[in-house]
Amino acid sequence: MKKPLICLLLFALISAPAWASPAPDAKHIDSIRKKVASCVDHQRRVVVETYDDRRMLGLITEARADDFVLSSAGHTTTLSYSDVKKVKWPSPLTKEAWAAIGAAAIAGALYGLVVLFGGTRG
Repeated sequence: MKKPLICLLLFALISAPAWASPAPDAKHIDSIRKKVASCVDHQRRVVVETYDDRRMLGLITEARADDFVLSSAGHTTTLSYSDVKKVKWPSPLTKEAWAAIGAAAIAGALYGLVVLFGGTRG
């Protein structure tokens, strides 16, 4: 009974680093830095997700070399680029606009098929 328990304990200790969240690499940090700079230039409202599972919504007001400032409802939060997992912003088009674009594309495709196959008969 002791041997399987010891093996299980050793396996859990050895494989624990594999379960930990990965540290961001330089490529990921540069990607976040570019997105933040774009958001500052275009005054976008963003959703920021961090590695400690926080989600924050706000406007990026300042971007510095190692961190940036997120403002939301009168509060400011300074976040390091290495702490950020994801920066995203909502599409400027609403869901209704995307539905209208999709419906127009489908209608156009159906019309094209009717014209194509209707023109071959006769």
